Amino acid sequence: MPIYLKEQDAVEFADMRTVVAVLRNTLAAQGNGTAVNIPRRRLDFGKGRLNVMAGGSSVSSRHVVKCYGSSAHHMLLYSTDGGLLAIMEAGGLGAIRTGAASAVATEVMARRDAGRIGLIGAGRQARTQILALRAIGIGTEVAVFARDPSKRKAFCKELQTEAGLPVWEAASAQDAVRRADIVITATTSNTPVLMNAWLAPGTHVNAMGANAANRRELDPEIVLRASLIVTDDIAQAKVEAAELIDLAQAGHLDWEKVVPLCRLAGLPGTSRDPNAITLFKSLGIGLEDLAIASVVYDRGMASGRFKPL
Repeated sequence: MPIYLKEQDAVEFADMRTVVAVLRNTLAAQGNGTAVNIPRRRLDFGKGRLNVMAGGSSVSSRHVVKCYGSSAHHMLLYSTDGGLLAIMEAGGLGAIRTGAASAVATEVMARRDAGRIGLIGAGRQARTQILALRAIGIGTEVAVFARDPSKRKAFCKELQTEAGLPVWEAASAQDAVRRADIVITATTSNTPVLMNAWLAPGTHVNAMGANAANRRELDPEIVLRASLIVTDDIAQAKVEAAELIDLAQAGHLDWEKVVPLCRLAGLPGTSRDPNAITLFKSLGIGLEDLAIASVVYDRGMASGRFKPL
């Protein structure tokens, strides 16, 4: 019989350092053919929508299905023999695993000396992007821009305490990224919030906010300039990554140039020109949900606090 974890319990057991490590291994398993990702499907029912995604691994002998509508998010974790292990409220888990995916990408794509972070956005997803990088020892300071000054101020104050590094408010998005080694976009914008002209040579970009075909965070010139473009799932990118779709449809981008994250996960790091721009286009995939659901389940069961329903 499965256990049921409410949101606060699920988040409590999702230790970021552990999630990053398990996700790294899960993606590496996909790279060697022992894990599979099922891209997100957005199912429309008149005025309602249900989003469904999944992933499974023969290494962990588990698979997960995540379903969510406009508000409620749930993960169902199964053993590969079909037994339901757990049902989890997963709103907060989504932000944590997305941050962990950016950490896995950054550790193999960014320059070894990268430390200064420019962050555009000040929501829940923005917070976990920084906490994930800190969990693997990346980051010396963070410059943050968000349109709402009061929200930006409160966010910077809280993040500085939580992340344990200097966090300061930027007057504009350009000001936030002008000195950055790593740039993160964490918005739901329909139009670009990050311009190519603002990026210094050698910058790594994690674009994680726009995961639908009607959202665009990046100046197309950033994609064209990038020497390495990585995403967490190519099939999903072909229907959700607007910045890539637009260029491919115009004949300016060959999908063969886009590298799946599983091909790099667990490697010591890419050999790169220190002046090159690298880009991770994050979408959020079912295998990332499998990694975090496994961590939460194992830690929850070890706590002795939960009994099967």
